[in-house]
Amino acid sequence: MSIRWDPLLARHVAAELNAELTGARLRAVRLDGRERDLVLFFRDRTLLWRLHPNRAFPIFREVVEPEEGDLNLKARLRKVYAPLDERIIVFEFMGERRDQGPVEVVIELLGNQLNGIVIEGKSRTIRHVLTRRTGRRPALVGAGYQSPPPTRRIGSDGTLSRERWDKLMSGHPPDERATELTRRIAW
Repeated sequence: MSIRWDPLLARHVAAELNAELTGARLRAVRLDGRERDLVLFFRDRTLLWRLHPNRAFPIFREVVEPEEGDLNLKARLRKVYAPLDERIIVFEFMGERRDQGPVEVVIELLGNQLNGIVIEGKSRTIRHVLTRRTGRRPALVGAGYQSPPPTRRIGSDGTLSRERWDKLMSGHPPDERATELTRRIAW
């Protein structure tokens, strides 16, 4: 079973994961290209994120031990968030070693372009990727991570006054407002 991800669902799932996991200690990450799964091995539980177009959803599991070939990554989860009006969930980690910079695990929930990416440092360099991608927004090891272009829908900057909302909606007959809402206004 797959879930059709939209920005509202991504934001609420990120908020739930943030409430549940902030402060958790990460032990390792697995990027399984064959199954298209990303696995986060925390000390007290395991988060399996299925990233296949036919099954795109997260599942909590009991503690599972990392295997040989998994990326050892000792870090503490700082926060989980979804950028405004985006179908992306970001896990932001702080390394446990002083010489280790910031690490992010990015889950991209973009239609049939589902992906999991491990990014390191202030330069946001891709260190590991579930599915390589070339083109306008490459996802290649060693490249800088590029977020998807912003939707530019009204309110995607986090602001939308009641007056502007009323003006936008009053210009359309009631039977067209739902379409206008989803087309032009950020969720």
